[in-house]
Amino acid sequence: MAASFFEQLGGEPVLRSIIRTFVDRMFSDPMIGFLFRKASRERVADKEYELAAQHLGGSVVYTGRPIGEVHAPHAILGGQFDRRLEILRRTLEESGAPSDVIRHWLAYSERLRLVVIGDDAECAPPS
Repeated sequence: MAASFFEQLGGEPVLRSIIRTFVDRMFSDPMIGFLFRKASRERVADKEYELAAQHLGGSVVYTGRPIGEVHAPHAILGGQFDRRLEILRRTLEESGAPSDVIRHWLAYSERLRLVVIGDDAECAPPS
């Protein structure tokens, strides 16, 4: 049986470390950090961990509200979504995550684009 992406990454301790770095970078980023000014860093990290662990094949269940519901009040733009993806990509690469894990995680995140930003054509990634 093939190891899950969660296992390939190194399981809970490695994923929690990656998530901590990722969340810290999002909160302090000059382009998107303001979106988190009222958010609990701890809660965001917990929910990011749950979501990532679940889609990476860990035995963790995401317990947060639906993604669209969480992001709807924030009017997130395509460029802001792209910035988050870039922070995620850089964090994963710098952590030494396997390339298959990085590809999966970025593709999973990209599939959430319309749920997070809506269907504004200006928010679509360049083709």
